[in-house]
Amino acid sequence: MDQTETSQPVTDDAVLRRIERLQLNYIASIDEGPLDNWPQFFTDKCLYTVVSRDNFDRGMELGVMRFESVGMLVDRATATQHAAVFAPRIIRHVLGPALVDDTGDGYRSRCNVVIYQTSPDGDTVLLMAATYDDLIVEQDGVLKFKEKRVIYDTHRIPDSIVYPL
Repeated sequence: MDQTETSQPVTDDAVLRRIERLQLNYIASIDEGPLDNWPQFFTDKCLYTVVSRDNFDRGMELGVMRFESVGMLVDRATATQHAAVFAPRIIRHVLGPALVDDTGDGYRSRCNVVIYQTSPDGDTVLLMAATYDDLIVEQDGVLKFKEKRVIYDTHRIPDSIVYPL
């Protein structure tokens, strides 16, 4: 059965606020750091992928990043902070409001996001316009991402993607 046939829009303000807080804390871990906190927002077995809208619409999940466990996310955070060589940059996210449905297996949350990048010389450029398509579940009273898909619309990304999005 199609997921949209079984899901119901979430109207409970408390649930919506908890999901909004999860998203805001998630982007703060990337924008403000420390990046070591980033993996804590995911379930142990998870999916994090950054994929173009063209590939996503064709059912091809080949993307520029793909991680399937918290261990892989920890490796990425560690490499980004300590091992990778790249020009320093500042990342800033701007989120739109989320549409949230209760799927019975968790909450499907979709929101638009734009991500800006500022270089050491102070130039700020749009890195990408995208949609977060997330499956959020509750574990021990804490909301976590079981799936986070960053589906980007931008055809030409101006620089390499170093940080998680």
